[in-house]
Amino acid sequence: MITYDYPFKSYEVPEGFRGKPEYDYEKCIGCGACAIACPPNALNVKYDKENNKVIWSFDCGRCIFCGRCEEVCPTGAIALSPLYEMAVRFDYKNLKEESELEVVKCKICGKAFTTKRLINYAIERMEVAGAVINEEKIDYLHTCPECKKSGAVEKFISEEHFGGKK
Repeated sequence: MITYDYPFKSYEVPEGFRGKPEYDYEKCIGCGACAIACPPNALNVKYDKENNKVIWSFDCGRCIFCGRCEEVCPTGAIALSPLYEMAVRFDYKNLKEESELEVVKCKICGKAFTTKRLINYAIERMEVAGAVINEEKIDYLHTCPECKKSGAVEKFISEEHFGGKK
């Protein structure tokens, strides 16, 4: 057979076909790796200050089906599917997906800096690695990078090298 009966009969795609990325909200930790890796900026992870949520969004109209999002997602929340029919009629908004993730605020400065799911994922990975989880480690995970940096600088300055007490 030289041709297919498409659209009357579904076309079966070969294994490894790079179709529409499918998003599994339950697996997403809101790390933003997919958005960083996405060449056409079809994926975005942004903080919505007004609603105190992290918004994950996907615009299929911008997607080039390269698969970078699937490669970098640490939890498998994005996977390329065999779907290739994505035409929409009159409403481009049907090509967009969006979800919200709960944020965590820094225990020191109160600024939102990551998602609750990302903190939980870090704790899970530490447990898998056999690390002892204590209150100090939990506090560290709930501290933003700026406050961590400030604390490290203060500790360094207070050491003997700068006339401080050991």
